[in-house]
Amino acid sequence: MINWETLITFTYPHEAHMAKLFLESEGIETMMLDEKTIQVKNFLSNALGGVKLLVQKEDYERGIETLKRGGYIREEGYKEEEVRIVYVDKSHDDTYCPFCKSDNIAKKRGIKILTAIIYFLLGIMIPIFKIKYLCYDCGKEWKYRKARKQALATP
Repeated sequence: MINWETLITFTYPHEAHMAKLFLESEGIETMMLDEKTIQVKNFLSNALGGVKLLVQKEDYERGIETLKRGGYIREEGYKEEEVRIVYVDKSHDDTYCPFCKSDNIAKKRGIKILTAIIYFLLGIMIPIFKIKYLCYDCGKEWKYRKARKQALATP
């Protein structure tokens, strides 16, 4: 344990296993701490500091670079993309991503601020939700809005 340093921590063991396999495929020896404890009592993950992925001291810098290349560590200055607005008509099919045409998408629902205020004041939950879509392939988020009918210009 003297020559080992914590490279990265994860909330769940399966996430740590993915990074461990990625590092080992690059020839970096790894070890995990608190994996079994968190598998048995996963609600203790935050209290224990998560599943720790350790590497040898001499492999630390190479491990950081490998995890950056694999997408496990984000580069400095990374900015989340904003939710995009996609204008559609009634015949639009929302089962695919409008950017990369993938069908690997998810619908995310969030509570509008108006719903939260009404619930807080009256104690009545009115189902008014913000709906966003997320593409797992290209990573973009978007909302659909109805396209406004434009007046036809006469020549």
